[in-house]
Amino acid sequence: MTAASGTINLILAALGGEGGGVLTNWVIDVAEREGWLCQSTSLAGVAQRTGATIYYLELFPREALEGNALPVMSLFPAQGDIDIAIASEIAEAGRMVQRGFVTPERTTLIASDHRVYGITEKEHLADGIVDASVLQTVAGQYARDYIHYDMLTLANEHGTVISAVLLGALAGAGVLPFATDSYRAVISATGKAVASNLAAFEASYQRARSRGVEQFQPPAGAAGPDRFQLPAATTAQGEKLLQRLRAFPAGCHEILYLGLQKLVDYQDYAYAHQYLDELESLLALDSGADDYSLVRECGRYLVLWMCYEDIPRVAQLKTRPTRMAKIRTEVQAEPEQLFSVTEFFRPRVEEMCALLPKPLGRRLLASAGSRRVLGWFTGGKRLRTNTITVFVLLRGLAGMRRWRRASLGYSHEHALIQGWLQAVRRAAGSDHALALELVECGRLVKGYGDTRARTTAQMQEILAYAAGGGVSAAAVASLRDAALADDEGRAFSLALAA
Repeated sequence: MTAASGTINLILAALGGEGGGVLTNWVIDVAEREGWLCQSTSLAGVAQRTGATIYYLELFPREALEGNALPVMSLFPAQGDIDIAIASEIAEAGRMVQRGFVTPERTTLIASDHRVYGITEKEHLADGIVDASVLQTVAGQYARDYIHYDMLTLANEHGTVISAVLLGALAGAGVLPFATDSYRAVISATGKAVASNLAAFEASYQRARSRGVEQFQPPAGAAGPDRFQLPAATTAQGEKLLQRLRAFPAGCHEILYLGLQKLVDYQDYAYAHQYLDELESLLALDSGADDYSLVRECGRYLVLWMCYEDIPRVAQLKTRPTRMAKIRTEVQAEPEQLFSVTEFFRPRVEEMCALLPKPLGRRLLASAGSRRVLGWFTGGKRLRTNTITVFVLLRGLAGMRRWRRASLGYSHEHALIQGWLQAVRRAAGSDHALALELVECGRLVKGYGDTRARTTAQMQEILAYAAGGGVSAAAVASLRDAALADDEGRAFSLALAA
């Protein structure tokens, strides 16, 4: 409680759809039941994870009023003046610390451990993911009391949203002088999803009473992970792949096994054997440094490149039964409840031609008239995949992956792949460090459309630069980092010119 004003100041950060407004109203109702005044305000965040909505509450006991005088409360949170901070996700807890709302002298921080990746993390050209362990460490250092656990999982287990779990954590933390029955009463009073909300509240309440984690301890250096064990094959074709995979060093097994799974799903068993063919030729050149890092890292990026996204792949993913089951779970639809799924497509002429046989695709791309005709089918499309017509259409497109090897897109992508692998093999014979940096250039190739064209062009320029001879591993690494610095390629152009 603030010494000067006598208020208890609470700040809450919640994402869209998590019930932040509902949670705020619950806290207000609890305060009123307990004879407290409560003033609240909200600072709307921007949609799509560029900012959560911030809710701010100040609470004051009516019994402390002097006569008819009412307390003057603030509409905005102030740094160093927060008693309770609640965050629906760990990155939001980090933002609260960054903004000065969490202080070791007074703030109890209640936060869920799960992550929801922000737009800035997703759009990063390389790896923009914020380290959650660092956020945990900072939160534990700056909060007077830090109560945290995976509240989203708890909410999902009880079929509700995270607001009920956060309310249970607030009640269990014991930082407000309110009876637990008052919390239960306001949930029941809503008349909506009462059973599931109460169940989630009770589970979270008990977890928070035990402090979820009593006192946050920064993670100590743990022993290395157990060596990956290859599982048994379930088919004769799978056993043939595993026999070949066992010939590779054990340190490569996990990544290569996952790669084989992805390739079989993407195309077929022969495609997975093709993957191992490429890696076997590289294994003979690998010096074995760092547990055969050359083969392992090449296996990582090669499988991603070989599984390039074309029209059949997109159609395959859109119509996968597990995807519909996932959507049903996310929207919390009942088992027999109908729901609609609208997909947004924006096909380009190049992508349509990439689906065609190589000679035909090239002729159409070279013909201005053909491009104009195909242009009628481009642009934004909205298709409902829960309708029979669209679903059958997409399943037909997905089935065209059987003829993928004869397509223009396959020819184009695999010509680029071979150019990359040949550069790696040439370097591996004399300079392991250079070969490894060329392998890591596989990180550049991503996206589709203009992004795909830009990233593959940058890869080609780096390979051409390295082919000139006398190039160091550090120079290739510098060019790769420059290519990942911005979307427009300005930093890469400057680095290449230098």
